[in-house]
Amino acid sequence: MEAVISFEDIQCPNISSMSKVLSLQEKALKNKTLLERKLWGQFYTGAAVSNFMASWIQNPKQKHLRLLDAGAGTGILTVSSALHCLSKGCLSVHATLYESDAESTIHLEEAMVMVQDIFSAHQASFSFEIHHKDFIMARPDKDETLKPFDIAVINPPYFKYKVKESPYGKYLSDLYSGDPNIYASFLAVTLACLRSGGEMIAITPRSFTNGLYFKGFRTYLLAHSALHRIHVFKRRDKVFQKGKSSVLQENIICQFIKGSTTREVAITSSDCDAVMNAANSDKYSADLIIDLSNEHQMIRIPETGEEAKLLKQAESLQSTFERSGYYISTGRVVEHRAREYVVEPAVTQSSVPLYRPHNVMPLKAVWTGGHKKDVSFKLGSNKEKYVLKNQTYVLLKRFSSKDEKRRLVSGVYSAEDHKCQYICFGNKVNYLGVQGEIIDKDEAYGLSAIFNSQFMDNYFRCISGNTQVNATEIRIMRFPTRNQVKQIGMKLKNMKNYDVHNVDLVVNKILGIK
Repeated sequence: MEAVISFEDIQCPNISSMSKVLSLQEKALKNKTLLERKLWGQFYTGAAVSNFMASWIQNPKQKHLRLLDAGAGTGILTVSSALHCLSKGCLSVHATLYESDAESTIHLEEAMVMVQDIFSAHQASFSFEIHHKDFIMARPDKDETLKPFDIAVINPPYFKYKVKESPYGKYLSDLYSGDPNIYASFLAVTLACLRSGGEMIAITPRSFTNGLYFKGFRTYLLAHSALHRIHVFKRRDKVFQKGKSSVLQENIICQFIKGSTTREVAITSSDCDAVMNAANSDKYSADLIIDLSNEHQMIRIPETGEEAKLLKQAESLQSTFERSGYYISTGRVVEHRAREYVVEPAVTQSSVPLYRPHNVMPLKAVWTGGHKKDVSFKLGSNKEKYVLKNQTYVLLKRFSSKDEKRRLVSGVYSAEDHKCQYICFGNKVNYLGVQGEIIDKDEAYGLSAIFNSQFMDNYFRCISGNTQVNATEIRIMRFPTRNQVKQIGMKLKNMKNYDVHNVDLVVNKILGIK
């Protein structure tokens, strides 16, 4: 009977190995500025996160495993994964690693030799091959001589690119269409490299779970694999080793099984890596997490049991925002492209108020010209490109600031506030109304009240981990009927008080939220 190596036997070498790999990361980063790391999309994984990801591997006891690390850096994920498999009884691991950064590659080999020595000390075999190549350009899934992989544990790079301008576009056109981020491309090619039943464990921004840009990628991902597990990091700056950034998305770890199906998805969450192992795991039905009611197939992530309950309540709403008869559009003025028209605040025959995010507050939109950020828009011969008729609109901020408690902030713009024919909204503000007609003031307050409710804010957070409010998500989200919106507006009117503190009472009662 073959002996299984205990975790205790391997734990001390594992800790020592992590320290060495972290020192290799320091060496690799030493000569790189933060700007250079952003250009490369480099955010190195810390030891706690790396070991946590490795612990998710489902079949570490196989006698021989083929491991893929795309965008390997200095190899910390391969170190964690290989040693985890060794501790669980796997006696043979072959790792294939791709890394395009020459400086990281030097240290990567040193880390792999270290793992090789640990395996040898336990009468096990670890072999590796390092490819100093761009993983996407290499497209190893198209190499017929390369055997499919059993496991991929990856932290892909992060940067945006345009399909029409970047060489990556043509290398990925056979997998999915769209204009997303390089990390999605890494996930797509990695999945293509796995055998049926192979598993991919990846740490990425949460942005791929929703939004129009990632629609094609989500379609590919969910058609070829099953989502089994998610861990949410609520704070990006507490996740990556030496990798603080200004990226707005929350970060998640996901596990996908190729060619599989699942009825349940396990979800955990933590503020940082220090408490992720202690996080409670809840399982939810796959149809609650993955919205198959429309072509966008968004992935919703309730972080607690209460949020899951709320998500189920939202799913019971009778309509969607668009089907209820409403539209949402982004403000027409992109200020950096229309600087010559943005002028000092004044309402004249030749200029009108330009509403920015600071002008939008719960249930109201205010522009007096007296705020330090207030500006006007100078009307020109091409004004139709920028202006709207001065009528009632509901405004919704596209971005929420870090210190705001609510992701959704909505106010009513009233046509009586300004004696002008036209009005302007900047592109950091969404404007909403009724399709084909002018929304009346009572219904506008009902619509705004729904977006300002705690219920809708929490529901939106389950849909999106981004501080940006995109029109696509609003259009397809579950929503009250137009009649219910009107009831809410009339109820607020009868109270003679549009106080935001009354909003939850009114909205919850009419929608039957408990």
